[in-house]
Amino acid sequence: MKRSTLTITILSSCRVALLASALLISFAAISGEGDHDDEKKDEHRNEFVTMTQEMAAQVGVTTQAVSAGTLNITKTVYGNVVTDPASLSHIRARFDGVVTRVNANLGDKVKKGAALAVVESNESLKSYSLTAPFAGTVIARHANEGELSNGQVLFSLANYDSVWAQLKVFPNQLRSVAEQQAVQLTLADSTFDTVISHILPSPDEQPYVLAYANIDNTSGHWPVGAAVLGNITIDTLDVSMLVPKTAIQEYEGNNVVFVKKGDEYHPEPVSLGKQDADNIEVLSGIAVSDVVVVNNSFLFKADLEKSEAGHDH
Repeated sequence: MKRSTLTITILSSCRVALLASALLISFAAISGEGDHDDEKKDEHRNEFVTMTQEMAAQVGVTTQAVSAGTLNITKTVYGNVVTDPASLSHIRARFDGVVTRVNANLGDKVKKGAALAVVESNESLKSYSLTAPFAGTVIARHANEGELSNGQVLFSLANYDSVWAQLKVFPNQLRSVAEQQAVQLTLADSTFDTVISHILPSPDEQPYVLAYANIDNTSGHWPVGAAVLGNITIDTLDVSMLVPKTAIQEYEGNNVVFVKKGDEYHPEPVSLGKQDADNIEVLSGIAVSDVVVVNNSFLFKADLEKSEAGHDH
């Protein structure tokens, strides 16, 4: 029996700081009697990629052990960020009169108790201040000096530290959606885990109901009006083996994961089951406690394919 090893040097662009890096692609193929197809199957069965731990760290390859876990079965819904009604105030003068001074303008951020305007009462002819009931942003102003208050809204004030996701749930989804279910909200690169607080009919008899979930927006990453995606957890499923979806690659018509054995990374075909937004069940092909690549596994697939092309020639 004769064992041969093929070494190929490739360029990696995963880190700008690295001008070039070398991966050692090792194929252990047993040569002997038999037809070409059998030899090729044996060769594929024994192929692997060699990469040192230092190189793996440099190109962003990370691994984790296969384990049992829980899948979160979700329904995807869409909606918008809306103002929290408890953090919105339309401010009127307590007593009708003449606006003698305006201190706040559109877009101003004010503290609780700040004087927004001064009104002179028609009855007492005494002046009093119109104050902010809480800290927030002036989002509307309908007051100018010399105008009569006449019971109209003079200012609208909103605090956006707490906002709501207003999610549309259509009839084909409604049966599996309920209050107090967990929901993960996504807006651009931001995510937020919360729960559905209440479900209400939509206004104007629209063909959906509205699910509301509170968002802590002290970061300011959830502006009112922005479109959001929500993944509502409608069920959970315990499985004996799961891996992140990022671990799966398609190679030679099979779903594979790359199993780490020392400095060697072996493509192992796997049978897959159910999945959620992040993870997928593995039915067979690997074992619990096997260590698999979960980030940048495409590097190994790409280099095996390049080596296969060279080997065929």
